[in-house]
Amino acid sequence: MAELIGPILDVIKFIGRKASKYLKFQRKFTEYVDDFNQAQADLRAKEADFQQQLKDKHHFGKMPKQAVERWFEKVEQKLVHAQHVEDKISKGKYLFRSCLGKLVDEATQAMKEVHAEGNFSGGLVVNDPSTIAVNLPTPEVVGAIDVREEIYQYLMGDAVGLIGVWGMGGIGKTTIMKDVHNRLLKESKFRKLIWVTVSQDFDIRRLQNNIASQLERNLSDDEDTIVRAGKLSEMLRGQMRYVLILDDVWRSFSLEDVGILEPTKNNGCKLVLTTRSERVVQSMGFKKVKVPCFSMEEAMNLFLSKVGQDMLPNPTLESLMKLAVRECDGLPLAVVTLAGCMRGKSDPRMWENAIDELRGYIRNIHDMEDKVYGCLKFSYDRLKRIDQDCLLYCALYPEDHGIYKDEITEKWMEEGLIDEMGSRKAMEGSSHSILQKLEENCLLEMVQNRPCIKMHDLVRDMALHITRKRFLVKAGMQLEELPNEEDWGEDLEKVSLMHNRISTIPQMMKSPKFPKLTTLLLSWNALKEIPESFFEHFPNLKILDLSYTRLESLPNSISFLEKLTVLLLRGCWCLKSLPCLSKLQALKKLDLGSSGIEEIPQGLEMLVNLRYLNLERTSHLAWIPTGTLSKLCRLQYLAIHLKLRSAEELRELNKLEVFEGWFHNVGDLNTFASKRKTLYKFSILVSYQVNTFRPTTSSNLVRLEGVPFGVGDEIILPYGIEQLILVRCWGVRSINDIGLRDAPDLKACELCACRDLESVISSQCEQLQTLGSLYLSNLENLKVIVEVGAGESSVGIFSSLKEISLSGCGKIKKLFSADWVLSNLEEISVMYCSELEEIITESEKKRLGSNNDTIKFPFPKLRRLELTKLVQLQRICSENGVMDCDSLEFIRIRDCPKLKRIPLYLPQLEIDDEGKLSPSNSLQRIQVHPIDWWEAVEWEHPNFNIKNVVRPLLRFWKDIIEEWEWN
Repeated sequence: MAELIGPILDVIKFIGRKASKYLKFQRKFTEYVDDFNQAQADLRAKEADFQQQLKDKHHFGKMPKQAVERWFEKVEQKLVHAQHVEDKISKGKYLFRSCLGKLVDEATQAMKEVHAEGNFSGGLVVNDPSTIAVNLPTPEVVGAIDVREEIYQYLMGDAVGLIGVWGMGGIGKTTIMKDVHNRLLKESKFRKLIWVTVSQDFDIRRLQNNIASQLERNLSDDEDTIVRAGKLSEMLRGQMRYVLILDDVWRSFSLEDVGILEPTKNNGCKLVLTTRSERVVQSMGFKKVKVPCFSMEEAMNLFLSKVGQDMLPNPTLESLMKLAVRECDGLPLAVVTLAGCMRGKSDPRMWENAIDELRGYIRNIHDMEDKVYGCLKFSYDRLKRIDQDCLLYCALYPEDHGIYKDEITEKWMEEGLIDEMGSRKAMEGSSHSILQKLEENCLLEMVQNRPCIKMHDLVRDMALHITRKRFLVKAGMQLEELPNEEDWGEDLEKVSLMHNRISTIPQMMKSPKFPKLTTLLLSWNALKEIPESFFEHFPNLKILDLSYTRLESLPNSISFLEKLTVLLLRGCWCLKSLPCLSKLQALKKLDLGSSGIEEIPQGLEMLVNLRYLNLERTSHLAWIPTGTLSKLCRLQYLAIHLKLRSAEELRELNKLEVFEGWFHNVGDLNTFASKRKTLYKFSILVSYQVNTFRPTTSSNLVRLEGVPFGVGDEIILPYGIEQLILVRCWGVRSINDIGLRDAPDLKACELCACRDLESVISSQCEQLQTLGSLYLSNLENLKVIVEVGAGESSVGIFSSLKEISLSGCGKIKKLFSADWVLSNLEEISVMYCSELEEIITESEKKRLGSNNDTIKFPFPKLRRLELTKLVQLQRICSENGVMDCDSLEFIRIRDCPKLKRIPLYLPQLEIDDEGKLSPSNSLQRIQVHPIDWWEAVEWEHPNFNIKNVVRPLLRFWKDIIEEWEWN
C-alpha cells in the first residue's frame, strides 16, 4: 500500500502546483494584461525609435547592420503574435482567464526578451561595402587640364604609387584633387577613396584618428601611438585597393609612424598628398606633380565663370576685365576673389578705378605669395566695415576648422557686430545676409556635406595679419598651458585659445591688466579650475566662452565682470553650480546647455537684460523656482528641456521668438500656442511621462507622445508649424482629429504606434499640399493613406511630397492612388507591411476601361526605391503600367516573393556600342534578395535586355553581407 501512496502523492503535488499556477493567472489576470500592454508599448516604442534613428542616419554609403535587420524581423513576429493574444483577450470569457493568463504572460516575456536584445553597440548602421566614397562638392573646374590628367593617369596606372601635388597657396591644388577624386568614383579600380585634411599644426595621433574616422572605425586615445599605427595599418589593409588623399600637408613625416601602408603593385593602393612645399614631396619620396599658374586664357575663363558671361555686352568692358585679370598673374584664388567683388559691376569707370587700385596693391611685388595677398586685401578693402569685422572674427577659429553657419552668425550677434534691430529674427537675417555676401566674394568657402564654412589658409593669414596687434589667436595649436607672457600685449581686444589642451591657469599671472580685452575664448580645453584672481586682469571683458571644459566651479570673482554680456558654459558636464549672478546686470546671453548644473544660479531672476537663456539637456536640473522665468521679460530665446510646471510661467515673455520646451499636457500647449504670434522657431514636446526625446529648433516641430485623445478634444498648434510627430497617441483615427488650420507650411509628418489610426487623413486637407516628408511606422490599424469621401478628389493632395516611408503597417493593402500627382517624389521606402498588395492602384472603373496601351506613371525626380519584406506584394502597378523614372539612383527589392515584374522604365539608361552602360547613367546600385527571385522576375525595356545591362550595378544581399564581414 505504501508503495502506491508515494507516487499518488507526487501526482497530487504536481497537479496542485499546476493548479496553483493557473489560479494565480486567474486571480491576477488584470495585472498580467497591464504588464502585457506595457511590454507591447515599450517594444513598439523602441522599434519606432530605431526606425527614426535609421531614418536620421540613412544616407548614401550606409546600411543597417544585419543584426538590426534580424531584430526587426523578431519584433514583427512578436507583435503579430501579441495582436492575436490581444484579440483573444477581448473575446475571452471569465472562466477561461487562467488559460488566457498563461498565454498573456508567455507573450509578455517574449516581448521583453526581444526588447532586451535591442542593444547594438556602435550604432545601428555600418558602411555599405558597395560604396567607395561620396561625391565631393566642388565648383566647376576650369583650367589645369594637363595636371588633372597627369594625376589621374598615375592613379589608374601601376607604375606610380606615391604622388605629391605641390604648388603655391591659392593655386588650386585642393580643387584639382577634388575633381580627380570625383572622377575616380566612376571607375571600378578602387574599393575606397579616403580624404583627410592635415593642416599646418600637424599631429600624428589626430591624423590617425581622422583616417580611422573616414573608415568609420575608432582608435583608443589611451593606447601608444605605435600600437595605434599597427591597428590603423590593419584597418587600411582590410580596405584592399584604396586611394588615400592627404590634403594640405606642411611638413614631411614617416608613413610607418602613422600606420599608412606603403603602396605597392600587389596591394593596389595609392597615396596622394598636396602641399605648398616641393621639399616635402622630395623628402618623402613622392612623384612630383607641380601645379603651375593659369595661362591668360585659363584665367580669363575662370574669371568669366565667376563674374558672369552676361557682363560682356561691349568690347570696352571685356578689355578692362582682361587688364584686371592680368594683374592676378594666373593665380586662381586671386582671380576668383577679384571676380567675387566685381560681380554685377557694369560701369566701365568702376573697372578703371578697380584696376588702378589693384595695381597699387601689387606694384613692385615680385613674390607670388605676396601678390595673392595683395589681391585678397583688395577684395577685403572693398567690403563694408561690418562685413570686414565679421570676416576677421572667423580667424579666431583654428586653421581649416569647419564653422557651422548658425554658430558663426550667433557669434557675430554676441559680439555686437550686428546692430540690434528690435527682433532676433531680423538680426539673424542680417547675419546670414553678411555670410552669404562673404561666400559670394569667395572670402569664405563651403564645407562638403555640412552646413559649414571655413576660411582658406591665405584668407585667414591675411585676417591675422590685419589684426596682429588686436587679436591673439592660438586656436587648435595643441597648447597645454597659456601662451607666454610676451605674447600678451596691452592693446589686445580678443584672445582665442579654443581647441587646445590647456588644463591649468597659473595662480598668479605677472601680466598687467588688459583694459581693451573684450573677448576671451577658452572653449574645448581640459580646464578644471580658474584661479580667483584670474578675471581681475580683464576688467572690461564682455564675452567669456568656457564651453566644453572640465570646470567644476567658477571663481566668485566672475561676479565682478559687470560689463559681461555673454557667458557661455555649454557642455561643462562637471559644473554643478554657479556663483551668484545678480551683479551681472549687463548679461544678455547665458548658455548652460548640456552642463551639469543641479540648481538655477542665484540671482538669475535679477538679470533683467537677459535675451538668451539656454537650459537644454540639463538632466541634473530638477526644477526652476516658480516666478523665475516670468521676471525675465526681455527673453527672446528660451530652451528648457525639463518639464514646465505650467505654461503660465511663460505668460509674461511677450518678446519670445525662439522656444524649445516640454509641456505636461495638451492644455498647456493650447495656453502657450494661443498667445504666441511672435514665435518663428520652436520645438515643443507634449508628454505625460519622463522622456528621452530632446527638442531642437532645426525645424518648427511639435511632438505629441503618449497623449490620449477623446472625441471633441481641441489642439491649438503654434502658427507656422513645419513638422508634426505623433507617437503612441490613442484615440486619433486620422490627423484631421488634430486640426491643422494653423499649419499652412507643414513640411513633415511622422505617425508612429498610434493604434487607433485608420487613415492619415480622412478628407480633403489643403495643408498637406506643402508636405515634403511622410513617415508612417507601426500603425497596426492603418488601412489607407487617404480616406476619400463621396464626391471628393485627392489628386493634388501630396503634390509637394518628396519622401514617403512605411514600416510595420500590417493592414494597409494599397499605397498610392494612380490619380495622385507625385512629380516631386524622390524616395519611396516600404518595409514590413505584411498585407500590402500593390504600390500604385487604379480605380476598378479605370482598370476595366483601359486598353492594352502602356500607361506611364511619371516619377521624374524619384532617386530611391526600397521594398523590403513585403510578403503579399503582387505588383507595383497594373500589368500594362510602368513607373517612368528619369532620375533613379538606387533600387532595393528584398524578400518580396510574390512580385513577378519590375515595371520600371528608366529613359536615362544608355548603352555604348559594346552594350555597356554609359557613364552618364544616374543609376548607381541595385540590391536584391534572393538570387532565384532575381533570376525569375520580369523586367522589360523597349531597346535592350535591361537585366543584362544593369548586371554590373547588381548586388545580392548575401554578397553584401559577406563583403561587410570581410571588412
